[in-house]
Amino acid sequence: MKMRFNTEDAFVQRIEGAIEKNVSLATYNTFRFDYCAEYFAIADTLDSLKALLAWAKRFQQTVTMIGGGSNLLISADISGLVIINRLAGIGAREHSGNLVSLTVAAGENWHQVVEYAVTQGWYGIENLALIPGTAGAAPVQNIGAYGVEIQNTLARVQVINKNTSDVYWINAKDCGFGYRDSYFKGQWKDRLLITSIELSLKKQSELLLSYGGLSERIEGKPTLQAVFDTVCRVRSDKLPDPVVLANSGSFFKNPIVSQVQHKKLKERFPSLVSFPVEEGFKLAAGWLIDQAGWKGKQYKGVGVYEKQALVLVNYLETNAAPLLELETQIKQSILDQYGVQLEREPVQLPLNVGGQH
Repeated sequence: MKMRFNTEDAFVQRIEGAIEKNVSLATYNTFRFDYCAEYFAIADTLDSLKALLAWAKRFQQTVTMIGGGSNLLISADISGLVIINRLAGIGAREHSGNLVSLTVAAGENWHQVVEYAVTQGWYGIENLALIPGTAGAAPVQNIGAYGVEIQNTLARVQVINKNTSDVYWINAKDCGFGYRDSYFKGQWKDRLLITSIELSLKKQSELLLSYGGLSERIEGKPTLQAVFDTVCRVRSDKLPDPVVLANSGSFFKNPIVSQVQHKKLKERFPSLVSFPVEEGFKLAAGWLIDQAGWKGKQYKGVGVYEKQALVLVNYLETNAAPLLELETQIKQSILDQYGVQLEREPVQLPLNVGGQH
């Protein structure tokens, strides 16, 4: 069903086609849960996004924007307007010296951005290869892998205010980045949408190979391309392709515990996998879940991936209820066995449905 515009508003008139009503979001989230958007549209230019926001404001509709849908848990129908971010474009400025500024529209595929940078010979994001999703979603979660987080190379983020349609840049240092967290996921989530990012890359740099045994996995000389290829190979070996098996990647954050709690756990579980961080120690959530016996378990059409216990997968369900039940069971199991509270990584939509998001 189409809803055509009937208004004099200049921004709204720029929308070509129509806003659709009651559209399934099954193909717009990698868990493939089949919930509907009350209103639905795709934004492929900044002007079209402004027009959609103007329409939503005029008709008092809430706005939810989805990128690649790869770090998302849709658990109910979404009221208001759902916008699919398809903003496109990549531009680079080489500075005198060692730096390159890479500006990327929020709807660009993140892995393709990494591949482009490596092809150009620019260092900084090669460890973040094959992370699904869009460039605009990367700062929200402060994505990370193999000792690198997006905040390490992010210079600034372009945003649009949902209420005013003002577009402006925010310096990365002001975005409240933490472990898989940012102000975009927290205090800014109802107000700001990311439209573009700017990365600060290097023409020459040392490769970061110390995390996750990356150096031992590289075949031959450790070059920029070799690191990229190795990360792709390792991730492909242990993580399911969401196109083949529905999932949202890592479902749980690696919990951080105090030095005191870590010492007690290490005494009880000598093979505990952990990494020192400023706050204490980061525990490998996948190890905890695996040791608790969950790896490969299936439950009502969903389950824990057989090769990586950190990943929950959807085999055949169209609704999220069984996955939420499985999540609750795993969390309680880990709390009972280790005294550690796991936290979900994917963002839950709608935001007002049950528990954390």
